Amino acid sequence: MKAKVVKLKPKGPFTRIPRATTIFGAISNAIRLLYGRKEVEKFIAGFINDDAKITSAFPYDGETYFLPKPLSVDLVVKTLFETKKEDVKKVKKKDYIPLESFEKALRLEEFEVKELPYKVIELPKVSLDRVSNDSSLYFWDLVTFKENSGLYFLYDGSNKLFEKYIVPAMRLLEDQGIGGKGTWGYGLFEVEIEELEIEEPRENSYVTLSPFVPENETSLILWKIVKLGGWSQGKRRPKIPMVVEGSLSREDRGKMITLDLSLSYPVYVYARSFLVRASLPEEAVGHV
Repeated sequence: MKAKVVKLKPKGPFTRIPRATTIFGAISNAIRLLYGRKEVEKFIAGFINDDAKITSAFPYDGETYFLPKPLSVDLVVKTLFETKKEDVKKVKKKDYIPLESFEKALRLEEFEVKELPYKVIELPKVSLDRVSNDSSLYFWDLVTFKENSGLYFLYDGSNKLFEKYIVPAMRLLEDQGIGGKGTWGYGLFEVEIEELEIEEPRENSYVTLSPFVPENETSLILWKIVKLGGWSQGKRRPKIPMVVEGSLSREDRGKMITLDLSLSYPVYVYARSFLVRASLPEEAVGHV
């Protein structure tokens, strides 16, 4: 499969590595600021009608793109690395693997792991009580990147929708940031558009590159769940259980979830899958 690469070349640290839900919400808000609410509805309709889909953000290092490790690897890691037992622990600890390794993992072949180009650091902060003026210490995670590295996400779909909405929205977000605290200088970036191709095996099972809520729960094969929330125009969104990146399923496009947050318009939460074909290990057959 081929897809567009939207690279976020960081100007500084991010508060987190944003998932597809966050990216979609940020783009939608940028479109509202640029063109108004009616154009947001047209943009969202493109995703509802399956004209477009996006992944979560993943790290890149120079020309190396990292992707989420398929959960199928954990079932067969000892067999895959039978001749390199010292690599078993390394593989288990990695959340992301290089594209070439990802393609091998899709086929359940032995692959190489690399050091990731970012670190998560704890930043100490002090909060003051407005009444008593007492101070308390808390810590805040920041994602920092090595030189010539950063984040990217993939887009697959209508070129017209991409050029009309996503490109200008990302240009606006360069200086507003993604992931929170943009006014503090976090999550700022320069955008660059490229293309990427993933070689897929001919299989009927899939790995998702975005968190999703399945249309049919029986489609799930190997999965983990995370509860994702957030904010929309100052309103807190409820946390929604979603299947995480790297999970395996049969073909299931996921859902676009509509929330009523007592605003003048409905809030859409992106909970669609981004599927890449993957081989299914024998150990997972019982999960089907």
